[in-house]
Amino acid sequence: MKLYVEVYFTASGMDPMEIIRKIKDIGFEPVVGEYDFVKEYETPSEYGKAVDKLTRTLRGSGVTFRLITRKDEHG
Repeated sequence: MKLYVEVYFTASGMDPMEIIRKIKDIGFEPVVGEYDFVKEYETPSEYGKAVDKLTRTLRGSGVTFRLITRKDEHG
């Protein structure tokens, strides 16, 4: 399964390049196209840990995000 993330920046929030670095540092890969990042997971527990880590990483940054999960290979 794949967890895709769409990220929405605000002008009053943290620098977008810093946000990108932080998201990459927790294991999400940048992608080009409809979504901004992707992370693969196998179990509901892995999904929960990834979402929790992302939420904690972005808390207080001024960023909002949308999560999309897909089973297919191509998103």
